[in-house]
Amino acid sequence: FHTLRYAVSMHPPLTLENHPLCRDVVIALKRCHRDASWWGRSFGACNEQKWALDQCLKKQKLFKARANAEKAREERDRLRRRVEKYGHATVNGEFKGK
Repeated sequence: FHTLRYAVSMHPPLTLENHPLCRDVVIALKRCHRDASWWGRSFGACNEQKWALDQCLKKQKLFKARANAEKAREERDRLRRRVEKYGHATVNGEFKGK
């Protein structure tokens, strides 16, 4: 069941603002959904576009994760420099350290 559920899982809401890296693929899938009949969509008329979207969303997720990791690394470095400079860090509003 878990594998089947994963295989047919739906994509997130397809707003172009939320998926700038996948803009062309989102437009292609929406166009296919608009142009294909209900029966066609039910029997795989838009599968190629859906698979392309899945791949693009995976790449976008990795891109965002790397960017978030870099921001977190920069924040840790900033806090480490602050501790080295002032000799303490603030935890829950209280000074800890020297």
